[in-house]
Amino acid sequence: MKILILTCNTGGGHNSTAAALEEQFTQMGHACIVKDCLDFLPPAKARLISEGHVLLYRKAPRLFGLGYKFEENHVPRYLRAQCSACAGEFYQAVTAMQCDAVLCVHVFPAIVMTAAAKEYGLSIPGYFVATDYTCSPGVSSADMELYFIPHPTLADEFIRCGIPQDRLVPSGIPVRHCFTVNRPQAEARRALGLPETGRVVVMMCGSMGAGPMEELTQALQRELTPADRLVVICGTNQKLRQRIIKNCYAPNLRILGFTRKVDQYMDAADLLLTKGGGLTTTEVMAKHLPTLLINVIPGLEERNIQFMVSHGFARTAEGPEALAALAASLLSQPEVLAAWREKLAAEFDGSAAQIICEEICQDFGIQP
Repeated sequence: MKILILTCNTGGGHNSTAAALEEQFTQMGHACIVKDCLDFLPPAKARLISEGHVLLYRKAPRLFGLGYKFEENHVPRYLRAQCSACAGEFYQAVTAMQCDAVLCVHVFPAIVMTAAAKEYGLSIPGYFVATDYTCSPGVSSADMELYFIPHPTLADEFIRCGIPQDRLVPSGIPVRHCFTVNRPQAEARRALGLPETGRVVVMMCGSMGAGPMEELTQALQRELTPADRLVVICGTNQKLRQRIIKNCYAPNLRILGFTRKVDQYMDAADLLLTKGGGLTTTEVMAKHLPTLLINVIPGLEERNIQFMVSHGFARTAEGPEALAALAASLLSQPEVLAAWREKLAAEFDGSAAQIICEEICQDFGIQP
């Protein structure tokens, strides 16, 4: 079987989900093509969407959140218009690829595919993978064979948005294999050059290094002891990394930019602080790592935080000082952290990618 996986270059989460699915399909012997759906737009428009998203996300998170909340209550007509405009090119490209199925990990390609089916007769089956713990704006405008959702308790929300119940599959959000394997903490620390004893806290806020990370670093330094280690991962945000190096450096602080060893740092940690991105939170849950969520982006990430906190999977607090104090309190209660890990291990088994692949194979009458 040949699968086209469509992502959207508006942040690292969707691309990581696409990579997890590609990894699983390839392991099961199927061919995969991963493509950015923005490639179907004129280059200038694609850059505007991608770079504009990053700019709003980093510099104007409140405005980003207001836009999201507006879309929750209004039909996103501009989105449908953009999707319709590139439906013809999409139809030609997908037809030429001779794929058996299309898997969309972002709402944009799902709506483009729906438009291509209505306007050009595209008949290849399409599937949607939700990457946040809510039904995002625009999902109701797509017409997919199946909708893979993050958790069974979210089914009612998707049904209220107009998705037929018999098309919902509570698979979980796919993560790459490295996040489903938990290496011993001491082994991970040795590999990273961290002390095997003592407490390690990791902080990261997505690939773009969003949120009050400098303020949180300072607040955590006031709460942690010199024997503790704080690892701050700034992602691609080099300006943030330089500010933290300049204003916060201490011997027990490790300040990183982009790293491909996030999974190893999670294995090494006792506690993690991160923003409420759907993919990041799922990766941490798959690692069974106690986590404090930082409310960085109003709207979508608020929904993720509400879900995680309401189910007891994560905790949160308002503002850097309160988050740092909560972190220090939890670190002094190893029995609480141990029980927390057990709860996550019972809920998150890292099988989402496998479930999705097997469901699609079953649709085609193929033995997984």
